[in-house]
Amino acid sequence: MSGLALTSGGLRLALAPESGGAVAGFWLHEKDACFALMRPLPEAANDALHAACFPMLPFANCLRDNSFRFGGQTYSVAPNMPPARLNFHGSGWRMPWRVAAQSADTALLRLDAEDGVWRYRAEQRFTLTATALSITLCVTNDAASPMPYSMGLHPWFPRHGASQVRFRAGGLWRLTPEGEAMGQACQPPELDFSGPRPVPRRGLNECYEGWEGEARIDWPAIGLSLVLSADPIFSRLMLYSPQTDPETFCLEPQTCPPCGFDGLETDPGALGAHILAPGDCLSGTITLRLVPYSPENTES
Repeated sequence: MSGLALTSGGLRLALAPESGGAVAGFWLHEKDACFALMRPLPEAANDALHAACFPMLPFANCLRDNSFRFGGQTYSVAPNMPPARLNFHGSGWRMPWRVAAQSADTALLRLDAEDGVWRYRAEQRFTLTATALSITLCVTNDAASPMPYSMGLHPWFPRHGASQVRFRAGGLWRLTPEGEAMGQACQPPELDFSGPRPVPRRGLNECYEGWEGEARIDWPAIGLSLVLSADPIFSRLMLYSPQTDPETFCLEPQTCPPCGFDGLETDPGALGAHILAPGDCLSGTITLRLVPYSPENTES
């Protein structure tokens, strides 16, 4: 599989444009050691589902029963992750992207898409420094009429032993086993990450409402922490831990909760959907910043 790499200081980023515009890997090279900061895409794999990170657009997460109503019409999407019944994360991560520009430490990926429901253009701008990676997402409505959009990023993180996570949020969505939203609820103590705690090593799929826009992963075993910060447009955070791989977990900033296109005809913006007129763009930036781990440091 072809790809491209960015470097800055000890950080290295590998991209796989043809595999859904995915990040193939993100590493820190330090002296004689190499630490994976995201779960790497296996060498023989080319499916974005197994990548380090991929974009979620023109919607994040899922639609209720794979459909929504808008402007007096019903729109439907097909499942895209068999054997799951639902379509997850839209069409962008299932299409090849192209490299529009690149340098030693920056890259711009573009996608022109028409998936049967949406016609859109998308960009991912990657900027690498010696201590941080920034990813700016932009999706533009390329259709002749307004359409709803949402977006997000789906990074996968390694545990590196006894990792801990911390972030603050206002509430939690109750989800069905398939992942459809059922309503909001209070955070139970075991799912309150306002203080550092390990992500449970079991199947977990939680959506946090009113996320404050910052999360921190502590890796005491390798002496590092990763601070994830996002623009205010990303006001929800998904926490996902797969049953099939207890050594990884996901923190996914997104603009709306699962089933975020519910109620578009009565209150279009209630759940974070953005109605884009033709030519309008939805954009936001997510940054991953590497800092030394300190158990006394509670500031991000």
